[in-house]
Amino acid sequence: MRLEPIDYFFCFGDYFVAISLVILFFRAWKNNILPKYLIKAFMIGCLIGSTWEFTFHFLGDEFAYAVKQWPLGLSGWPKKLSHSIWDGGLFMAGVWLCFKYLPLPLFTRFSWRELGIMEAWGIFQELLVEYLFNGRVWVYNELSWNPVIIPPLPGSATTVGYTLIPQVVWVVAPVLFYLILLRLPKNK
Repeated sequence: MRLEPIDYFFCFGDYFVAISLVILFFRAWKNNILPKYLIKAFMIGCLIGSTWEFTFHFLGDEFAYAVKQWPLGLSGWPKKLSHSIWDGGLFMAGVWLCFKYLPLPLFTRFSWRELGIMEAWGIFQELLVEYLFNGRVWVYNELSWNPVIIPPLPGSATTVGYTLIPQVVWVVAPVLFYLILLRLPKNK
């Protein structure tokens, strides 16, 4: 299958953002720009993201498949690694929203407001990502255990719609990330 210019843009953008996030958080750690617990939170977010990214990869084309294979071996596990880093960045965007809209101190004890922001962000960004990329970069197949829960939306590229599993991931994952974030020591 021939790649169009937009496919190269998606491929370049995918890896550019992932590499930029790694450099950003590495420099923040090296230069003491962020508290250490936030650097750890980013790494934990990447690890949490990798659990579903690589699970989806190992489930194979029956579950989800790439619309087009990217050049130079950048499909498959390299793409899943890149998406895991993106997931860490998406979790940290939820943390940033908490810092922007809530009073300090944050993440010292359970707060429905903190969790609510992170949960709302997780669901919103998942729907946006699916709208933009489902059918253009990947397709989730409708299966008995992954039914369509949202039909295709006007302007989206998918003919399948939006399936259950990716949505559930971004309902559950922000809760897990938030509970781990609460337990990270804040004074180191």
